[in-house]
Amino acid sequence: MSGKCQQSTDNLVINSNGFKADPVKLLNVVLSMLPLHAEEGRQRESLLEVDLVSALIVQGSTTEETALSLSYTLRRQFEALSLLDPLELRGGKWAFISFPASLLGRSWLATLATPSQVLLPTDYWEQGDGRPPEVKEEQRSLLHQIEVGRLKFNPHAETIRTVHVAWAFIRLGNNFLMHHREDKKRPGEKLYVLPGGRFNLTDLPVEVQERHNILKAIFDPESETVAQHIARTLERELEEEAGLQRDIHYTYTPLPPSLPIYREVNGAGNRHAYTSYRFNLFQIKLTPTGETHLLDRVSTSADKLTWFSAADIAAPQRADGATAYVDALRQAWGDGLEKRLLNVLDSSFSPLPYNDESCMLDLPGYPGKSFYSGKPGKEKPIALISTLDQQEWQLLMLMSWHARGFPIEKANGIKLLANGWIKVIEIIRLTKGLQEKIQPVMPNLIEIREDRYASLRISPDILFLPAELFFYKIAGSNKLGGELRLERQKIQTPWGCLQAGHYEKNVTGKTMTTLRELEKGEDPDGDWERNLREQFSEGVRGIGLRRLWSSKGNISCLVDGLRRISES
Repeated sequence: MSGKCQQSTDNLVINSNGFKADPVKLLNVVLSMLPLHAEEGRQRESLLEVDLVSALIVQGSTTEETALSLSYTLRRQFEALSLLDPLELRGGKWAFISFPASLLGRSWLATLATPSQVLLPTDYWEQGDGRPPEVKEEQRSLLHQIEVGRLKFNPHAETIRTVHVAWAFIRLGNNFLMHHREDKKRPGEKLYVLPGGRFNLTDLPVEVQERHNILKAIFDPESETVAQHIARTLERELEEEAGLQRDIHYTYTPLPPSLPIYREVNGAGNRHAYTSYRFNLFQIKLTPTGETHLLDRVSTSADKLTWFSAADIAAPQRADGATAYVDALRQAWGDGLEKRLLNVLDSSFSPLPYNDESCMLDLPGYPGKSFYSGKPGKEKPIALISTLDQQEWQLLMLMSWHARGFPIEKANGIKLLANGWIKVIEIIRLTKGLQEKIQPVMPNLIEIREDRYASLRISPDILFLPAELFFYKIAGSNKLGGELRLERQKIQTPWGCLQAGHYEKNVTGKTMTTLRELEKGEDPDGDWERNLREQFSEGVRGIGLRRLWSSKGNISCLVDGLRRISES
């Protein structure tokens, strides 16, 4: 038998030289020799460790080797708990740092010296979802304090837990799906992570689970066994979190290489320790059914699923207080996090058919009016073969409002989903009628899926509302300057009120003169178009209007349909 001693059934240690030593007796020798500390003040005793070793040999009938091992073990326990004065320890002496420290030391040693003595119920550390939440929280707090202290006082401390994680990038436009971080004890925390989660032993095939030393294999951060099966973790987590099923709703591609190992004191509930995290990243490609299924799921699970822009993820905190908990990405990608996220491929089934400047589209201001499409200054009218009726035009406005992300109040009979999609089960016939009228002249502008979801398949930044929905006001003087105010009027539809919006811009006297000349239909002097584009394009387009002015032949004026509120 290897080793110096073994534990016999009568609690005696048999040393290598054949002498027997009672461990309880040895511990009681130490207990009797522990130095005292006064309850008040700083008066205290000290104990030379060599004297303790000698007493163990003589009184405990043990060898020097056993005595040295026991004294070292106990000293390290007391030292780890910061019970002993470090200055005295340098001189080979034990001295408690305070009276409370001496109490803890005595309590701990008395427990060890009493056969079968325990400090906690025997089932205290049992695991399982059935454990009382207050017990698990108590355990978490204890583990957190110990592990944080271990790392604080030893920057080179080793991790004691390994977690393999599968993370999915699900990107629609500039938005990434995020899942509320799992910690049932802290439901109020607005921490979100990428969809996916922790590898579980049950993610392995049964025959692999039963292999010898399988636990050792999965606790290895570089485990080949886990690497071979981590995709199963992804599939399980996506189904649990978002109801997505592989092949039906999505396919995936691993993104090599995996991130460097990330180390942190973390873990949900009482699975809390200084941990090595091995992250495996996957690119998700949604099927048409998967995209709308996911958007519908997010709309009914706002407490668990949400969308973050790349900038939101990279920022310390979002405006609503929500935070993307992606420290592993921050560690790996640093200041380039947002840029790397923007390089992630879109998860949509297919690109938008209308997505560049040549496809810019102005919607009709009333049912019988034409659409206008094309680059600025080169727009061409597009007339429908069959004129829209009033409800179809209202539905077109509703879909456009939602595609642009403008607010819609009290949606009735529909459900507004993310990424411009609307659940239209109750008005599917009307939606199909609108699609049939637009399809011959603008193919695939409206897409309908599963007879329940509809969307305008055009990039929001090239979709514009009719000028007839906007009012303007120029206030100020040509000398001192003033303000331009642009207002988008609200529209009441059978399915909700399409909310108004406005844009305001302080302008110089020169710009004021230019605007008033355009209002009169007079051509301003100088490079006025460039000046107006630089000042107004972003703000004007931001509320849904393509531009403020137009040029027809040699005549320049404010865009047709735009109406004046008042002028002062």
